Amino acid sequence: MFISLEWVLNLVGVNRGPAHLSLEDFPILRAWDQRLWPNEAELAQRIESRNESTQLRDLSINLKSREVLPFLASWWLSPSIAYCSGQPGVAGSSHESLGGITDSARFFLSEDFHKARQIVANRKVSWVIAYDADRTASTSALILGEAVPEHALCYVLQRAPAQAPRFLVFSAQNATAKLFRVSPVANNR
Repeated sequence: MFISLEWVLNLVGVNRGPAHLSLEDFPILRAWDQRLWPNEAELAQRIESRNESTQLRDLSINLKSREVLPFLASWWLSPSIAYCSGQPGVAGSSHESLGGITDSARFFLSEDFHKARQIVANRKVSWVIAYDADRTASTSALILGEAVPEHALCYVLQRAPAQAPRFLVFSAQNATAKLFRVSPVANNR
């Protein structure tokens, strides 16, 4: 038995011929059309996001270890880094990690290297992952309700890793992020 779309529409009280049908009549078709054939800007955004995810996963693999070696990263990156590395993150995307989210924001906005060192020491952090400094700074400032300091640590780590505090040892990088190992014996600078 063959059921036509026109017959179904007549059955539910829509009395229009097939010439009057459009994608507007079927919102799900419009959504699928946009998903399957995105415009250039959306396609570029998807490609950039996919590349960042791949590069972040590649950097996270450096954290794999049988030991528990916690890391500190921006809260929105932490769940995927934890998944790829098998290591716990200070921040995360759940209500249970609100303290970690604020500590992460304080760390990245800090201009005082001693205070930043205290955060990683209190949280027993072994690794720090520095992501896009502008995004990290603006998001951290919103979380803390503060202005972004001119010399915030996130800018130093992302743009001038050689000027990072001595307790952070530059370990690896790719186009998305930089990885620093926390040195337990280095003096503050």
